[in-house]
Amino acid sequence: MEPLSGMSIAGEFNSKFDADLAVAMLADSGFEAIVMADPAHSIAPHLVTDHGFKVVVRQEVVEDARVVLSQTNDAEVEALDAAFFHRRLIDRPLWVRWSAWSVFWAVPGVFVIVGLVIVFIFLQNLFP
Repeated sequence: MEPLSGMSIAGEFNSKFDADLAVAMLADSGFEAIVMADPAHSIAPHLVTDHGFKVVVRQEVVEDARVVLSQTNDAEVEALDAAFFHRRLIDRPLWVRWSAWSVFWAVPGVFVIVGLVIVFIFLQNLFP
């Protein structure tokens, strides 16, 4: 899919979310942008012929838009990584570890107890 006349591709992305995020970044910087993709993507993804999403801006500002899209704030990325990768369970306080294990064993523990009761009743009735 070719961009409209007077428009140029500022970036290509693999997902709609990434393309929409790029359009939002460009809008924050004062550039108008649109996402161009195969129209079948949202209706019938199995019929898509042109994979990928293109972010398109006016030709006059394409270089500035590419600069905006290429900028990354390493401090923000590190903060997001730190929020995503939490501390290990062993590094947490004792009460947190005990609570986590008790919640973990709450569901299978019920099945184990019920299974033991059934086995006990079965053996009691098998050998009166």
